[in-house]
Amino acid sequence: MSGVHHGHEHHAHAHAHAPDHAAPIPSSVVHGSFTPGEARQARRLATVLGLVSAFFVLELAGAIVADSVVLQADALHLLMDVLALGVSLFAMRLAVRRPTPRFTYGLRRAEPVAAIFSAVLVLATTVGIVIEGIEALHEKTPPRATIMLVVATMALFVNGLSAWLLHDAIGHSHDHGHDPDNPDDHDHDGHDHGHGTGHALNLRGAWLHLIGDTLGALAALVAALVIRFGGPASADPMASFVVAAILLIGSLRLLRDATLVLLEAAPRHLPVATIREIVAGFPGVTAVHDLHVWTLGAGHDAVTVHVKTQSTDATLGQRLGEKLRSTLKVEYVTVQVEAPGEPCGAPPSTWENSPRH
Repeated sequence: MSGVHHGHEHHAHAHAHAPDHAAPIPSSVVHGSFTPGEARQARRLATVLGLVSAFFVLELAGAIVADSVVLQADALHLLMDVLALGVSLFAMRLAVRRPTPRFTYGLRRAEPVAAIFSAVLVLATTVGIVIEGIEALHEKTPPRATIMLVVATMALFVNGLSAWLLHDAIGHSHDHGHDPDNPDDHDHDGHDHGHGTGHALNLRGAWLHLIGDTLGALAALVAALVIRFGGPASADPMASFVVAAILLIGSLRLLRDATLVLLEAAPRHLPVATIREIVAGFPGVTAVHDLHVWTLGAGHDAVTVHVKTQSTDATLGQRLGEKLRSTLKVEYVTVQVEAPGEPCGAPPSTWENSPRH
């Protein structure tokens, strides 16, 4: 029997041997450092963190002077952003640490954990915004619309710029060996092998915070204009309710996606039925069992499968592994090939109805 593992580490099952030409190990895993694409994301995240931290003091002071509930809510969320962005940056650093005998996949799950932390933080902030808004509905004194207008405009610019900077980093997360911010910097591995997109879930959590701030600033700006031109003072807390609703939807979606990663659910872009068809249809394969599909985090997907064959071709496992890797763009692929009548000691997949032998 022969087996093959494609990914960052070379691996051989019992009764199997590693291929002679295994995939190269990306330098980021060997050295535990950022690839050029990841370094660009980290720089963007650090820049946004500094920008948001500096503006928080200004917005909070302006919100207090303007006596605006929606601006205070936005400033409070900005403070949460500082914490969430810091956690996200720390999680990125943990995620690229090289594997150890204790953590054989490294610490990539730190990023979905950070994403859950961000989502819970947004939910807590949303509750605070709603409570403040309800209390403000009973206030008779309108906020100072002129000051509110100035601060909201500044907040919209700063938060919008920060969200754009981070979204641009997420959008360019698939690194093709070239750092746009540093033309002389090249990734000699050719591709990031999913490392850039591996930070997508974590960065999405940080981006969600910034989008919430941007929407909060926009709501504050609209409320300031309404009050400035003679509208009711209730426009201020009502605007905060709109922000809270948007934050609630976004945080619940992020919480769902990050939790599915931790529960090792098969990613939506890797349907198990489709993978089974590819494996079953590969020349020489007579049966498929123990198929498992999961992800360590966005961009770090894994597939393991046991196949039976009548063929004596010792390269079948290697060729099938390369087929799955190239077709599905999966980072970790493990194929175990079993000869006719050879028992398999692995525990069966309980969801499968196919025979084990």
